[in-house]
Amino acid sequence: MQTEIRSIDSIKPYQNNPRHSEAAVDAVAKSIRQFGFQQPIVVDTEDVIAVGHTR
Repeated sequence: MQTEIRSIDSIKPYQNNPRHSEAAVDAVAKSIRQFGFQQPIVVDTEDVIAVGHTR
């Protein structure tokens, strides 16, 4: 696994994501501001989000 800092514009949402978590975004943003960013977003080889859509 490789960890990189990327622009949000360089990754793509997974079109078939079964979760619709727009309501959780504010809570997650508040948590990141308070505690920091501890868990990366995981993307596949085509830069599509595999884990971490809400983040």
